[in-house]
Amino acid sequence: MLGIYLHIPFCVKKCNYCDFVSVERKELIEAYFCALKNEIEMTGRMYRRKVDSVFFGGGTPSFPPAQYLVETMDALCRAFDVQADAEITIEANPCSLDASKLKEYRRAGINRLSIGLQAVQDHLLKMLGRQHTYRQFEYAYSCAREAGFNNINIDAIYALPGQKMADWEETLRFIMEKEPEHISAYALKFEPGTPIFQGLQIGEIIPINEDMDLAMYHIAQDMLTSRDYDNYEISNFAKEGFECSHNLKYWNLRDYLGLGAAAHSCVDHMRFANTGDVKKYISNMKSGQLHYASSELILERERKLEYIMLKLRLKKGFSFFDYKSRFDEDFRQAFPTELEKVVSLGLAETDGRGLYPTRRGFDLQNQLVSILIQNL
Repeated sequence: MLGIYLHIPFCVKKCNYCDFVSVERKELIEAYFCALKNEIEMTGRMYRRKVDSVFFGGGTPSFPPAQYLVETMDALCRAFDVQADAEITIEANPCSLDASKLKEYRRAGINRLSIGLQAVQDHLLKMLGRQHTYRQFEYAYSCAREAGFNNINIDAIYALPGQKMADWEETLRFIMEKEPEHISAYALKFEPGTPIFQGLQIGEIIPINEDMDLAMYHIAQDMLTSRDYDNYEISNFAKEGFECSHNLKYWNLRDYLGLGAAAHSCVDHMRFANTGDVKKYISNMKSGQLHYASSELILERERKLEYIMLKLRLKKGFSFFDYKSRFDEDFRQAFPTELEKVVSLGLAETDGRGLYPTRRGFDLQNQLVSILIQNL
């Protein structure tokens, strides 16, 4: 089964912490979606495989008029064998959602919604450069439920400059009261080139210390798991049966195809990516030929490294049988010293069938992975 990611790079305004490819140019919307449909048609002729997950990411996929997403879904279903039970997700910002748009998404077959709340304190949203208030989120969430969405993710960010523990707990309580099926809780990252990073460099922004960052993460784990949200991946929590199928493809190293500007793909051990220049992407697709900005064969050592790193982001870790079936070697024989060390340090556990990160392993995932791959 193949997963498909579609990058929609348009935003009302780029958030202060975001380093994803996005533009604030409405005049490019029509040409971009025309180019995207061309790429869908071209790649559909190349990949004759069943598709069980589709993810519209961005940018803000909910920003353009709904008709563009509806037409894109139609093109996708004509070009690919999208399964009737496929998980089809769209990321959305509250300020770009309304009842009519959400109903159009549902009619188009989109069945999962991922809404960016981030925080319930408007002053923190303003600091992040978000274009919505938490009241706008409440309205959007209510409209989504009324439109028939029964699989909703809410995004939240912690370790924000100026954020108190009470603020974070208030955000978590608010989210839990909404009872979404899935919650993503990420620590803020200061990405080079972003306004928030520049503020950090000149001393206008003071980051939260590492101890508070970790304490906030632990609070999220405690509060959400107490309400039956399984911490199935380091930063992700889900009710039973509502784990994000598309993102699991990345963490389980399954094939996915990326369409749109800056979209990355990994198919049959080949990694390739489109240009991140939106206007150049449009021009490339007009030519009727695929022009990848980069491509490479993933070598055996790198595949092992990615397998260990990504699998250990998951609570389930990996089975030794699966590792052997992929790489034709016994993990326990190949890494006996490293395996013993991560277990002795309390970073992971093994029952003889596989390796699973502990809560401490989630806290210190970089250390866990570094030990295991030190002799790779």
